[in-house]
Amino acid sequence: MTDRSQRPEEAHNDPTGMTTTLRALSTRASITGPREQAAHALTAVLICTDAAAAKWGPRWLLQCGLEALVCSDPESALETVRARRPDVVIVDGALHDRGGRSLLLALQAELEHTAPIIALCANARDLTAALDAKVFDVMRKPYEWRVVALRALHAVTIRRLEADLFRTRESLVGALDVADEARRQLRSRESFEPLTGLPNRKKFGELLKRTLPAASSEGKRLAVFVIGFNRFGLVVEAMGQERADLVLTEIGRTLDQCLLDLSSAQAETAGFRTAAAACIDHARFALMLTCSGGDGELSAFQRRVVERLSQPVRIAGQTIFLSACVGVALHPQDAADADTLMQRADNAMRDAQSRGGGFRFYSSATDAAAARKLKLEQMLHEALDAGALSVAYQPIVDTARRRISSAEALLRWPQTDGTSIAPAEFVPIAEEAGLMDRLGEHVLEHACRQLAASRAAGHCLSRICVNVSRAQLMGPSLAASVARCLREHSLDPASLELELSERGVLSGDHDVVTQLEGLKRLGVRLSLDDFGTGDSAIIYLRELPIDVIKIDQSYVQAVNDNGRDAAIVSAIIALGRQMGLKVVAEGVETPEQLAAIERLGCDEYQGFLVSEPLGPQEFAALLERDRRR
Repeated sequence: MTDRSQRPEEAHNDPTGMTTTLRALSTRASITGPREQAAHALTAVLICTDAAAAKWGPRWLLQCGLEALVCSDPESALETVRARRPDVVIVDGALHDRGGRSLLLALQAELEHTAPIIALCANARDLTAALDAKVFDVMRKPYEWRVVALRALHAVTIRRLEADLFRTRESLVGALDVADEARRQLRSRESFEPLTGLPNRKKFGELLKRTLPAASSEGKRLAVFVIGFNRFGLVVEAMGQERADLVLTEIGRTLDQCLLDLSSAQAETAGFRTAAAACIDHARFALMLTCSGGDGELSAFQRRVVERLSQPVRIAGQTIFLSACVGVALHPQDAADADTLMQRADNAMRDAQSRGGGFRFYSSATDAAAARKLKLEQMLHEALDAGALSVAYQPIVDTARRRISSAEALLRWPQTDGTSIAPAEFVPIAEEAGLMDRLGEHVLEHACRQLAASRAAGHCLSRICVNVSRAQLMGPSLAASVARCLREHSLDPASLELELSERGVLSGDHDVVTQLEGLKRLGVRLSLDDFGTGDSAIIYLRELPIDVIKIDQSYVQAVNDNGRDAAIVSAIIALGRQMGLKVVAEGVETPEQLAAIERLGCDEYQGFLVSEPLGPQEFAALLERDRRR
C-alpha cells in the first residue's frame, strides 16, 4: 500500500506547525493523569500487510506518544488485542473481502466500544465494508501517516474524555441517589421513630389534628391513649440500651397487632373507625381511635392493650415482665384541641404510674394532682435553698433495759400554716427532680450534729439512724459525704447507721452492692428497713453486709391478732439471732405489742408507745428524762 508520509524527523521542519499540534494533542491525551499513564502507556495495534505502512506507521504513532504493535494477519491481531487491550486499533488493508469484514466485526465485539477503530480504505468497497461493520472513523487513500497518527491520538483523547465524562456522570448519579436517600431518610426521621417504625410525636400530632374535625362533624368521640411503663429504666440498667431497644421494638409490634385485632373485630366493635399507633417518646407510646361506643367499650379495649403489653417479652434468652400504665382522654368531653387532649392523656398515664400500673381515664383531679406535683417540686427547691426543711427524731429503745439506745432521723417539711407535707408525697417528687442528694445531705448533717450534741450533754445515745434512698446509693458522692460528716462532728463511724428500704433500694444491682461495701469499709452500720415486705429478703441478707433488720410495722401491729403474723415475727427474730444481726420492731403502739415482741426476744423497738418523732429540743429533753429515770 502506497502512502505519502514524511519521515518523522522531517516534521520538525514542517512549516505548517504539525509538531506543535502533536504536542498539544499529547497533552490532552494525558487527561487521565500521570499515575494512570505510568500504569498504562498509550498503545496502538496496527494491522497491515504493507511493508511501508509497517515501517512508517509505528514511527509516526510513537511521535504522538502511541506505542505501536504491528500485526499482519487477523488471528494474531485478535490475540494481541485480547492480550494488550490497546487504546486504538488501526486497520490498513483490503477490507472489502470477507476476511477483512469479519476482522472488523470481531474487533468491534472484542473491544465493545472501549477503544476506537480507524479503518484505512483504499477504495469504495473498503469504505462500504467498514461502514457495514459499523466502523465510522475512516480515512481514504492517499493519506499521510503523520495525519493518521494525529487522527489516532485524537480518537484516543476523545474516547478517554468520553470515559471520564461517563465516570463523572456515574459518580454524579450515585451522589444524587445518595442525596435522594438522605432526603428520604430525613423525611422519614421527621415523621417516624426509627427504632419501631411507628409515627413519632410530631406525626401523631398531625394525624390527631386532621382527625379531630372529621370526628366532630360525624358526632364521634375520639380517644387518645398514652402508654408508659413502670421501672423501664431498670430494664435498660439490667440489659443495656441495645437490648432494651429490642424490647421497645417488640412493644411497637404488639401495638400494631392490637390495631390489627381491632380492625378484624369491626363486627363486634362497630363503633371504632379510625385507629393509629405512635412512639411519642423513649418508652412512651400513644394510640388514637374514633368511636361511637361507650366508656365500657373503651375500657374493654384498654384492658386488652394492658393485658397484651403485660405479657412477658423474651429477648436474648432473658424474660422481661413489663408493667404497662395506660391513660386515656376523650374528645370532646376532656379537651377540644389535639395538644390539650395529648397532655391530659399523658397526665392520666402518669396517674396510673403513681398507682403502680393499670389504666386511668382522665379526670379534673388528674390535672389537679399534676399541678400540685409541679408546684411541690418548685416549693421543694425553694425550701432547700431557704433551709425550711427540718429533721425530727424518733427514739429506739433497748427492749431488755427499757432505755433509749438510739434514734431514727426523719425528714419533715413544715408549712407556715402549721401543717406539714408528708415524706410519702414529697420524697418521690424529689427523686424524680434529682433532689435526693441534697435532701440526704441535709438529713445526714443534722443527724450527725444532733448525735454529737447529745453525747456532749452526757446522753448515752449509741447511734443515730439515717434513711438512704436508692438515688443516693446509685450516685457517686454518698461515701464521701458520710466520711465528711463523721469527720466534721468527730463521730466514730459505728455510731452512724444507714437505713435501707427493702422495697425502694434493693434490686441485686452490682453498683448498689459495691456502694454498700464501700460504706462498710468506712465502718458505718447498715440496717434493712421494712423487712418482710420485699420479694427476696432472705437472698439480700445473704448478699448484703447488713447489721440490723427492722421488722415492718404491718407484722408488729398484728402480732397479737394474727397467728400467722406472730409466726413471721418470731421467725424473723430467730433468723436475725442466727445470723448475728440486731432485730428492731417498728410501729410498736400498745403495751400488748411490746409484751409480745419482748417475749419473742426482739432486741429493740420503736413506735408511738415510746414517742412520736420529736424536734431537736424535745428529743434532747426526752433523753434527759430517760437518763434521770
